[in-house]
Amino acid sequence: MELIDNLSVLPVEQFLADGMNWDVFISCGSFETRCTRSSELFRDSLVQLTTSIIFDYKEKDPEGKGEENLQIMRSQLTEICNSVNVFDSESVSRPSEGIKKFLGFLSQGNINLSNKDVIVDITVFTKPYFFLLFKVMIEKFSIRRFHVVYTEPERYKSKNTNNDEIILTEGLDRIESIPGFAGSSLKLKDALIVVMGFEGKRSNEVFSIVNPERAYAINGFPSFQPGWHTISMEANLRFLEESGAHSNVFLASAADPFDVRKVVSQIIQDIRQNYSDLNVVIAPLGTKMQAFGVLLSALHDNKIKVIYPFPSTYKTDYSFKYGPTLIFAVDLDGLAVEA
Repeated sequence: MELIDNLSVLPVEQFLADGMNWDVFISCGSFETRCTRSSELFRDSLVQLTTSIIFDYKEKDPEGKGEENLQIMRSQLTEICNSVNVFDSESVSRPSEGIKKFLGFLSQGNINLSNKDVIVDITVFTKPYFFLLFKVMIEKFSIRRFHVVYTEPERYKSKNTNNDEIILTEGLDRIESIPGFAGSSLKLKDALIVVMGFEGKRSNEVFSIVNPERAYAINGFPSFQPGWHTISMEANLRFLEESGAHSNVFLASAADPFDVRKVVSQIIQDIRQNYSDLNVVIAPLGTKMQAFGVLLSALHDNKIKVIYPFPSTYKTDYSFKYGPTLIFAVDLDGLAVEA
């Protein structure tokens, strides 16, 4: 397939122009309107699905938007899918518990992902959750080729009243490695790579915990919208200065996981050639698409440790409507050969 061969990221409307069929579609409901976008586009493009699974986090949702969006998704998918299932994944911040329960859900429902054409919508999955979801899909069900879809919000609207910093989360529960991505910490000191996002405080928290010998930063450019790369730079000024990463800032597309994977590989090559006494630790704090690029790197190299600041809560009003929906395909065997 051309998409896989060229590692392309395409607008989903362009990709679906000739119609598509998948065995399994995995998505996630949320209070964010954009969670309904892929199922809407699939329905309108007459995509054929056999089984759909919608994760339901049971997030804090005082206005009931999540349940409303969940019903919209179910209605849209029922028109094009033989079986629509809702999985109660419980805590959004405990991916290990949720994915373990998910495996039981699959077994009880007699749903086998092995040898299936799978597509996953990562739009509103938290980053640690989809990291572990894909790892289990790959190791438990031997899935090596799959599609991923993502919808960007039209804009972010929740800001600090004292400045223009965009606030996506509240509080800090813990900072730890994402389950399944603890790496191989054989050295005494670390090199930290932060894929920067809009919340500079998260970069500072990670830097404080890791206390690296050397720090690098990746900023999203080209960004999803003009100027968003400037927002992330300004939000992370304190981290860049205190960590010394201001002299090691790399650019990688906010919308292209393969570009991110390439840049991460370049940084890791520099670390291992010139600072071989350091472990590699990565914090994917940027876009979901950038985080997926980090996931591809970590799947290929199990010595990489992926760390994440798990927030206490996710704000229910930080995004507005939806922007472009993108789709890409992953062939893990082809990526391994390329590397």
